[in-house]
This record gives sequence, structure tokens and C-alpha cells, in this order.
Amino acid sequence: MPLLRSSLNRRKPGPTARSRAKRRRAEMAYAAVIRAVCVERDGYCRFAPLGNCEGVSEWAHIGDKKRARTRGMKPEQRHTTGGSMMLCKRHHQQYDDGLRTIEFTTERGADGPFTTQDVSTFVAC
Repeated sequence: MPLLRSSLNRRKPGPTARSRAKRRRAEMAYAAVIRAVCVERDGYCRFAPLGNCEGVSEWAHIGDKKRARTRGMKPEQRHTTGGSMMLCKRHHQQYDDGLRTIEFTTERGADGPFTTQDVSTFVAC
């Protein structure tokens, strides 16, 4: 009969794993506060006045605050209300796929006014 590894025989996580987990918990707590502010500001989808919303509401990181560009940064730099907004699944996917542009008209970023364009219907002459 094969021996099963029990939780009693499992080693404790090393110092690196513990410090990563601690950092992640701190970042998640900070991100939750910023996301809550974005939900309060944007509601279900910031583009709801445009119509055609569908899917769940998602937290989108915009411009230079896209998640792939901010890896390794401190949470205070990575998660900002000016660099993120709530979008429905459809509009978030359009933005991530490059089918929708978002241009901020002030230095406040998503906290201020912006323009958006659906480039999938844009025809260049």
C-alpha cells in the first residue's frame, strides 16, 4: 500500500515564500481600497452611456498602468484611481484587444474627463 503524504509531514514555507505572501496580502488590501473607489466613481461600466454593455463588471488598468507594465512596482504606484476604471467585460475586452481607445483629456487620468473611440468601426481614408 503506497504511503500518502499527510499535512503533518509537509515542511513550513521558507522565508522567501512567507515574505512574498506578506507582500501579496498588503498589495491586495491596498488594491481593494482603490477598486472600491473606482466602483463608487464608475458604477457598473464607465462606458454605460454608450450602451452595448454586457458581462460582469471588471477592474481595468488603463494606459501606463496596465498590469503587465507595472509588475514589480509598489502597490501605491501600481494601483491608482487615475490609472484604472470599471468596465463591463465587453468594453474591457475591446480595450485590451486594441479595438477601443481611451484618451485622458487632463492629467487626472481616469479621475477626470476622457474620450473613447471604437476603432473597429473606424475607417481610414
